[in-house]
Amino acid sequence: MAKGATHVLGLDIGTTTIKAAELQLSGGEVCLVGRPAVLPTPEGAVRGGVVVDAPEVGNALQELKTVYGMQTSKVIASVGGDSSVVVRITEVPKMSGKELEEAIQWELDEQTPFPVEEVIYDYAPIEHADADPEATEMEVLLAVAQEDMVNAHVEAIMATGMRPVAIDVEPLAIGRALVDAAGEEFAEQTVVNVHIGATTTLILIFRQKLLSFVRVIPSGGENLTQALAQTFMIDQALGELVKVQLGNLGDGGYAEEVGAGEPELAEDILEGEPEESLESDSVFELSSTAEGSATIEAPEDRATHLEIEDLGELELPPGEVEQAAEPGAEAPPEIEADSDLAYARDQVAEVLTTPILDIATEVRRSLDFYRRQHRNEAIDRVLLTGGTANLSGLAELVTDETGVATELGDPFKYLAVDAAEAPEDYLRDIGPAAAIAVGLALRDMLPE
Repeated sequence: MAKGATHVLGLDIGTTTIKAAELQLSGGEVCLVGRPAVLPTPEGAVRGGVVVDAPEVGNALQELKTVYGMQTSKVIASVGGDSSVVVRITEVPKMSGKELEEAIQWELDEQTPFPVEEVIYDYAPIEHADADPEATEMEVLLAVAQEDMVNAHVEAIMATGMRPVAIDVEPLAIGRALVDAAGEEFAEQTVVNVHIGATTTLILIFRQKLLSFVRVIPSGGENLTQALAQTFMIDQALGELVKVQLGNLGDGGYAEEVGAGEPELAEDILEGEPEESLESDSVFELSSTAEGSATIEAPEDRATHLEIEDLGELELPPGEVEQAAEPGAEAPPEIEADSDLAYARDQVAEVLTTPILDIATEVRRSLDFYRRQHRNEAIDRVLLTGGTANLSGLAELVTDETGVATELGDPFKYLAVDAAEAPEDYLRDIGPAAAIAVGLALRDMLPE
């Protein structure tokens, strides 16, 4: 086992939600402690994954700590922000030691948009078991983040009395939760993760359990919310509620691809306290799920979905309202509540299909690009995570678009769980959103 934190809270502070999962290594088994949480980030306190109001985030974390009764003060967190974090899988001539360090310094100058003296970075060679020993090139995972952003993140955590033992990166955390924790299940497979966050979607490809491809798409759950808000002429908050309660893709229409482009790569890093705990596979993050206020309710009382009755303000799109109101038009027949709900879901599906299909198309393009670079290598499966992953019909749409079997990622699948503390249906609801938090907590608990 890796040496380090064996009872720790994994903490993913996203733009719109905070995700927390407490794990403990006991007798060689990784156990989920208590009930994991997915709760709203204080409005405006985190922008693009970057903490801009540390006191407000600190207050939310303190409340989370109190309400959920976290039993450890040790925290492994991730930081993110598409403008403050850069992660690349880059190719360099085969080398090691000081020579590789010097090459990385050159890569920092070439690939980061901010001054090198203001960043924290980490790198790690990617060594595949079947790599050609005669190859003259090697792949290196490089992660860079602005130091001020990392400091703001750490400040918010330490304000609660919790102690950050490491700051890690989202893609590696997801890989631990979904791939590494599975033991040998994916040892000979190529697995794709599509993590749909609030403002970005992350596409990761793990080949033989090693991260081999990273792409960031500047589109996520908020794009779906905005589409609903604009179509139904409602505010963002109600748009989010509609998405959560009625969000689905129905039978979904599939648009055709409009040309392909090469993906942009980005992602990872390392750092934290104490210094001796910050070894091995650290790096950085991007953002996460939905929207809301910062009020935390007791776990027993908190519903994972809001009540349908709250959707009373939802009206038909403007065009349909006008058509129904035409003089002389025959009055629509009385409809049952179930029919009314089905109609509303159809309207929502029609709005959501285009933006979600745009994401699915980018996933397909990314897989095509990866295959071209890897001798048409087979892709075994796609795992969906992020707050939008639970959208009804999404897995089927991605399967149809990519031709690869797609399913929800379950970060709790390989953990020992006390059903009395964390019911199965609760974990199923929050699982996709909690993947990063679980992977963070697993950092020092899996066999090397």
